[in-house]
Amino acid sequence: DEKGFYVGIADRRKRIFSKAVWEAGERTQAIRDGNREWITLLACVCASGDALPPALIYQGTSGVQSSWVHDLLETQQHQVFVSHSASGWSNNELGLAWLQQVFERHTAAKARRQWRLLILDGHASHLTPEFLEFCEAKRIMVMVYPPHSTHSLQPLDVVLFGPLSKHYTEELTQHLQRTQGLSRITKQDFYRHFWPAWSSTMTHDLILKSFQATGVWPMDASRVLQRFNNNPQQQDDDPEIGEQGDGDTWPQLRKIFDAAVADKAKFEAKRLAQGLHSLQVNNELLRLQNAELQAELNLIRKRPIKSTTLTTREGDEWHGGAVFYSPRKLASERARKAAELDEAAELQLQKARDREIKAAEAA
Repeated sequence: DEKGFYVGIADRRKRIFSKAVWEAGERTQAIRDGNREWITLLACVCASGDALPPALIYQGTSGVQSSWVHDLLETQQHQVFVSHSASGWSNNELGLAWLQQVFERHTAAKARRQWRLLILDGHASHLTPEFLEFCEAKRIMVMVYPPHSTHSLQPLDVVLFGPLSKHYTEELTQHLQRTQGLSRITKQDFYRHFWPAWSSTMTHDLILKSFQATGVWPMDASRVLQRFNNNPQQQDDDPEIGEQGDGDTWPQLRKIFDAAVADKAKFEAKRLAQGLHSLQVNNELLRLQNAELQAELNLIRKRPIKSTTLTTREGDEWHGGAVFYSPRKLASERARKAAELDEAAELQLQKARDREIKAAEAA
């Protein structure tokens, strides 16, 4: 998965200061550097409890600068891959390079001739033909998480990236406290703060915990499903209460009120009647809004969905929207796309021929 870092901006944290400092208008926020240069981390962890070497993508257009990796070169002990892009984000080329130079290099010996399972999010750089063809050639099965599900299903997102951000913030905060904010943080300083955070987070036990928490390994769907299986509150057994629903109109509620309250002239009774009326009106408005939103949602669902890099044909869609790209499915999809391109080319050729015939007839 990918995770981005602003070089000089830490996560928000709580601070403790005296009331006198607050009332005096003195500094009540942590010292911040504010450098918003972007660096992306490509991280991968294994169900065995190991983490692949991190890959860092620096923001830059002129290649990797020696100053950025000075601390890394000085130690010569840490295994880290470094690259660059104009935006600081990953792209198709960097995604393929990571697959070939990091994942393949550090998992091939462990797998020997057995198939490896690589679980990815749906980022476009992971689903290019070149990426999937390499996976097929190297006996790597690719599984893609359903859209908008990594916060519940992906080990890195669920367990590891939170502590990583926390540890990086601690390193950054200590640096700012030591320097009193007088020394500006640049890309040259990033690695010295990143590596301690990475080492503190990517431990064997925590990686195993991340796979267990998401039910990936050992395989246990209940670890995720139990978050959505909260039992509804038990309804009251009183038949008079149970008979009343959200659809009650104000006249119906007024009848119930009149039957339940003996002295309606009391101040408390009047307040209760006003409160019931207000709640009923608000409830009716919310029901109408919900009905309108539901109708609009139904219209949106009927709209055609845009095609993606790799789509499944009708009948091939699996429960939950996840797609497992086996070699046979990849070959089938590749042949289908080739046929579509040939058909489109033939259509363009036919149109060109028709134009030539019309031009000859007009002459």
